[in-house]
Amino acid sequence: MLQMRHRMTHRTAADRCLRRTAISFIIAIVKRQKGKKGINPPACLCACLPSGCNKSGARLLIEDSKEQRSRSLEGAIGFRETTMTVRAILDSKGHQIQSVEPDAKLSAAIKVLAERKIGAVLAMSKGRIEGILSERDIVRVLGERGAGVLDEPISAVMTRKVVSCRPADTVAAIMEMMTMGKFRHLPVIDGEKVVGLISIGDIVKWRVGEYEMEQEALREYIKTA
Repeated sequence: MLQMRHRMTHRTAADRCLRRTAISFIIAIVKRQKGKKGINPPACLCACLPSGCNKSGARLLIEDSKEQRSRSLEGAIGFRETTMTVRAILDSKGHQIQSVEPDAKLSAAIKVLAERKIGAVLAMSKGRIEGILSERDIVRVLGERGAGVLDEPISAVMTRKVVSCRPADTVAAIMEMMTMGKFRHLPVIDGEKVVGLISIGDIVKWRVGEYEMEQEALREYIKTA
C-alpha cells in the first residue's frame, strides 16, 4: 500500500512538472508528429522527475499526457474540414454562376473570364451543363492550334466529362476529388439544378479562415492548460 502511494506521488509530481514545462512540446507533437512513437522527452522534464523514474518512464508520462491533451485540442479545433460542407462555402461566397453557350466563340468565353476575374466558366444549354472551360483548356488549345482557335466554338475545346459535387459533400471529400482528378473547379449540383461553382481558391480562402481559428484555439488551449 505504501509502495503504491509512493508511486502515485511520483506520478503526480511528474504530471505537475509536465504541466509547467512541456506545453509547447505537446503542441508540437499534436500538430506535427501525431501518431509517432518513441518521442524523446525534454531534458528539463527528465531532470525534475523523482529518482527511480527513468527516461523511459518520462516518455510514457509524456505519451499519456499527450494523448489526453491531444483529444482536448482536437475538440477545440474540431478538424472542421471533415465536417464543413460545400453548402457552407457557397453560402459564404455566393451562388453566382458564370456560364456561356456551347456554340459561342472561344474569344467570348475568354472575355467573360477576364471581366469576371475567374478561372473557369460553365458551358450550359437550357440549364444543363454541357461542359466546362478553364484557363488551362484555353492555354492548351492556343498552344496546339494557334490564335485561329479563338474563332472556334467553345464546344470544340471545352472539357465534356464534367466532375461535379453536391452541397452536402464535405470539404475534405472535394479536396481529394480535386487532387486525384488534377482539376481546380467543381460545379455544384443539387438534384438536377446547378447551384454554384466551387474552386480551389474558395477552399484556400476558407482554410485560411480555419487556420486563424485554429491559432486562436491553440492560444486558448495554452492559456488554460
